[in-house]
Amino acid sequence: MLKNKYIFTLITTVLLFSLLTNPAAAQDDSLNIAIPGRAQTLDPAYLQRVLSDWPVMNSVFNGLVKYKPGTFKVVPDLAKKWEISENGTEINFQLKEGVQFHKDYGEFTAKDVKFSFERIIAEDANSPEAQSFSNLERVEIVDKYTVKLILSQPMGRLFTSTLPFNAGLIVSKKAVEEMGRKEFSSNPIGTGPYVFKEWDVNNNITLQKNKNYFEAEADYGEIVFMPMADPTSQELALQAGEIDIGQLTLDNFDQISQMEEFEAEIFPDLAVQYVAFNTSKEPLNNKKLREALRYIINPEEILVGAFAGKAEKAYSILLEDMIGYWKAPDFKLKEVGKDYVWNLLAEAGYPEGEGLELEYVTDSTQKRRLIGALIQDQLSQFNIDLNVKAMEVGPKIESWQEGSYDITYARFTNTVDPGYNFQWYLSEQIGKWNLFQWSNKKYDRLWQEAETSLNTNKRAENYRKMQQLMNEDSIGIWVTHGVKTPAWNTEVEPVFSPDGVVLPWLTTSSEK
Repeated sequence: MLKNKYIFTLITTVLLFSLLTNPAAAQDDSLNIAIPGRAQTLDPAYLQRVLSDWPVMNSVFNGLVKYKPGTFKVVPDLAKKWEISENGTEINFQLKEGVQFHKDYGEFTAKDVKFSFERIIAEDANSPEAQSFSNLERVEIVDKYTVKLILSQPMGRLFTSTLPFNAGLIVSKKAVEEMGRKEFSSNPIGTGPYVFKEWDVNNNITLQKNKNYFEAEADYGEIVFMPMADPTSQELALQAGEIDIGQLTLDNFDQISQMEEFEAEIFPDLAVQYVAFNTSKEPLNNKKLREALRYIINPEEILVGAFAGKAEKAYSILLEDMIGYWKAPDFKLKEVGKDYVWNLLAEAGYPEGEGLELEYVTDSTQKRRLIGALIQDQLSQFNIDLNVKAMEVGPKIESWQEGSYDITYARFTNTVDPGYNFQWYLSEQIGKWNLFQWSNKKYDRLWQEAETSLNTNKRAENYRKMQQLMNEDSIGIWVTHGVKTPAWNTEVEPVFSPDGVVLPWLTTSSEK
């Protein structure tokens, strides 16, 4: 990994002056971490924004298993050990004893595991994580500290992406039943290294150290997660001492050099960022029109304009070294010529682009607005009007789930297992997280076959075929996997996952 020092210009220093007296500045026993926007929920069954929701959830809850810090290797967490039946459809977990839920909600037992998983797959739950447990029939309580997962068929990614990620986190049955889902989503009760304290009017989320944690006590007495949508704001706050850990902009990363107070690192991102076409409503339910847009919208120009030319183009949902990777073809305007695209527009019923107006929904961050402006300019060259509609994250997600847009831009967090990454584009995810609003029964069938297979080659073959179906239907444009660029002051010693997500409870103070 590349480690560097961060240097700010004199202009930036002047801009920071107003922040220097901010009463929210980090205290000696408080770790302040910037998150890229307001968290949407703290209920693991309904996670919406991975980059904002997950760091908090991961500090409050435990799962049966977890990723070993700094790796994607799966190790025990609330489970001591497990046994898998020969046919792969029954998994017995032996649980740790004496683990306590926060705020006197009692001991963690098998009933909490059963409740946590079965609430996700319940028909009336409408949990977007239902596909994460696609083959789970039920959870049987063997005794107080033993549970058995009963699967309808084997599930190849159960241990690689379902159990170690948010769907596998264990909630307090008693707390959810007492509070109800709505209250629990903003007042979570887990067994983790930190206890939820408050979610204030500024949308800062404060956690306190769990002094009864079943593993080693965390270093900091308090963690404050502070929403800052733009990395530029995070840079200013970092320099002002308002936060301890944040993200840098790619534009400024070249300036990192000598300042002793800060360190920074570049991590590859597992995520995929893409332009999504709403295939379910006019006018983009017209495949010819979508084909034309794939030539008009130029991802390379987006990478130069919005990513300072420092992020590489994506050709797949997956990283190149993941199983099932299939490289989509380039759709370069210069290779087919403008006449080819004019003909596609004419075949779609829009000769010379006449009368074509589209709406692009995005959030209000500087980068997303810039991406919208770049696409707007590209479409204007073919007489297509694009209305860029920027909104706060909550309304944007509502628009996504209602399907009330023509084009949008999204970043979806991936895991190391393709099954998780492809599940969001199933027909069942329309109205949830299928931003293409796309239904393809063959795709659904291939995903289900891969989901139940323990044969890596078979799974890889299906994932390649699924990507080919997405390509054939011209549902969108892969842009980049991106990078993460965390920076921190040298008074803290952070620990990160391989893709650059900070692990707050393992972060220590270099001053202690």
